[in-house]
Order: sequence, then C-alpha cells, then structure tokens
Amino acid sequence: MRILSSAQACGFGPVSKLVAITPLLADSSVDFVGQDVALDFARRHSHRFHRITEGDTRRSEDLAQGLADADLVVSVMDAELVFRAVRAEVPVLFFDSLLGFWLTGRSFEELAARAHLVRWADHDTARYVFDTLAPHERILLAHLLARRSYAQNFPGVPARIAAMAGVGADHVELCGPIVDRNALEGALAQPPPERPAGLLINLGGFQNFFLDYESHNAYLDVLRRWVAELAEARPELGRILVCGGAFRQRVTETHGEVEVEYAFLPQTEFLRHLAHTPLYAVPPSLTSLHESVILRRLPLLLPEQHYGHIANLRALRGTVAGDIAASLTDLGDRFTVPEDDLEGTKALDRLTRELLTDESGYRHLADHLDARLTAYQKLTAEERHAAVDELGDLLGGPALADLLSRVDVSLVTTGSTS
Repeated sequence: MRILSSAQACGFGPVSKLVAITPLLADSSVDFVGQDVALDFARRHSHRFHRITEGDTRRSEDLAQGLADADLVVSVMDAELVFRAVRAEVPVLFFDSLLGFWLTGRSFEELAARAHLVRWADHDTARYVFDTLAPHERILLAHLLARRSYAQNFPGVPARIAAMAGVGADHVELCGPIVDRNALEGALAQPPPERPAGLLINLGGFQNFFLDYESHNAYLDVLRRWVAELAEARPELGRILVCGGAFRQRVTETHGEVEVEYAFLPQTEFLRHLAHTPLYAVPPSLTSLHESVILRRLPLLLPEQHYGHIANLRALRGTVAGDIAASLTDLGDRFTVPEDDLEGTKALDRLTRELLTDESGYRHLADHLDARLTAYQKLTAEERHAAVDELGDLLGGPALADLLSRVDVSLVTTGSTS
C-alpha cells in the first residue's frame, strides 16, 4: 500500500509522532512531504520513509503526484493535507496530540456542517469554507473529515472526543502516548553514555508558526545565559548537555569547571542520554513529557517557549511535576499574555526579549530557575518515582499499536464517510 504522509511543522512533536507511527503501518510504503523543522527531523529518520520530498502541503503542485499515487494519507496535525486528500478522495488517518488545546468559538455542530461542505461542495466553496476557519478550527475539522483519527490523551481530550461523537464522528479514538517505543526501549537496553551529563536540557525543535532560530529566538539566548551561570556556580554538575534543533553545529564551552555542550543529537543518542541522566530539564512539551515518563525520568519543566506550553502547564498544575515547574507566569503580571496561540506566543517572545537588556528582570527569572532546580534536586528517589507514576496515570491510554492492529488498512481505504 502506498501512503503519503506529512506533519505540522511546529517543533519536533508532530513529526516525531509520524516517525513513531510509520513502523506500525505494516506492509506499506510511506512517502513524506514537508518543510522546515518537520523536513529536517524526517531526513534524520530517513530509514522510516520510502521517499522524502521537500514541499508545502498548502501548494497543490507539491502534492498532486503524491496524492495521485497514494492509497491512503497519514497526517499528524497537518489540516491542509487532510483538506487536499479529502478533495482528491483519498482516505485519511489523522493523529493529534493536542485535541484538548485547540481553541474554537464554534460548536461541533457547525464544524460538522462545514466538514460536509468541504467534502461534497464544489472546489471554490470547499476552499472558502476551510480557509475562513481559524488554524485551530481547521485541525478540529480534520478530525471530522478523517476516516479514522487518534487523539493522544491529556486533560480535556476525552470531553472533546465525546463532543465529536455527539455530532456523529464516532471514528475519533483516545490513545496513549504517540512515541517511538522501539527507540525508547532500545535506549533503556543501552549502557550509559561514555561521557554522561550531570544535567541534560532538551529545548526541542523550538521553531513553529512564529518562533525561529534567527530572529524570534530570545528564549534561546536567555536560557544560554542561565546555563553559563549555572555551570559557573555548580561545579558538581561536571557536564551540561543542551540539546535542540537550534544547535545543528555542536558547540562546546567551558564555564568554571563545567563543560557545556550544545548539540542536535540523533534521536537514539539523545534518548540514551535521557534514559540515564540524573537531572533532566525540558519545557512543558507533551512529546518530551511522554518520553520522560516511559523512561522513568521525572523532568524539571522549564519556562514556556510559546502559548501552547502555558496551556500544557495549566493542565499539569496539581501534579508534582507541574507544581515544581519553572514558569514565566509565576513571575508576576509582567508575563501575562493574550489567551491566543499566535498573539500569546508573540507576547512571550517580546517579553522574553526584554530580559536580554533588563538586568533586574533577568535576575528575577534566573533566581526562579535556580530555586526550582534546587527543589527538583531535593526530591527523593521515592518521590520521583511516585511523581512519574502520577504523570503516567494522567497521560495513559490505549496503546496506539494495539489500536492500529485492529484496523484493516485495506478496508479503511474502501467505502466513504460523510
């Protein structure tokens, strides 16, 4: 079976899920088309795809041949690909890790009516109906349009699934972590790295619809300053390893007695470090959270990079991980941002950039980070294990491999849905 796939180019989360899904699609040839951070990650995992092509799913010319050849489309949070697949009458499997997060002022009844128009109206009408939805609403619409869709568990997700079932979309299923379990199990089986880090920091893919490595990157600069100061003050850490997509060229610095290395590691190498690190810090990214829980490493949650992280952390409050997290929103009204994905992210970037020249404001953040790290380190082994179990109970759900094994993909590609 020939499958065309893509993933939303917002950080590594969506595309890492696609990489985790492809081995579960037995006896299939999976092609990938995408751009930016998603393309970069896919190329680093080229063994999981038959063909990788740079392209924009918003451009019909970049998808025409792939859709013509495809028996099935697999989309991870790429609503545009779903729209084009449905218009080309190619069935879709849709995967989403943030179903509880998407903001909409429309009812699911209205979204279902729009899904009907997108599927059956003339092209111009369908295009207008889709384009006049907000980006978050398009992803909700993609769930309704898919032949089957899978939503990773998180607070608010079961209620969303129930709301969709209420308008006839009974093909949306709750699942547990959408992660590369084979890679995670392999990391656990490996011995510790030859040069282990006393502290592993994971800043993820970082890039999204607004943030980038060159201009909207104040967060990276602020964290690098804090890491340098931390290394000077904490010689017992020995080595700090900072990983992320922004660090394509490895850079090693020495601060006091501590070596600090910035790197974009291959996933297997990164997971090996994660499986054995004594201290792990990461923004409140759900993919990173799931990986750390499976590897039994309680993370210290770092300040939010974008608005989605604010929403994630709110849902984690009341857990040990959520309550000891370092958060910009704990630093007073200065970091209050609009309740909107784009505008909230823009405001976070602007407010973080101000810290680069506001010494008092930066010191407030640095002291907050130091205090949270100290509290994190004071947790006993038993407290950490209990906190990991707490997260596991919150995030768990049916295994995606089991859900997909019950689906006869050849049957999914026949018939039609409305």
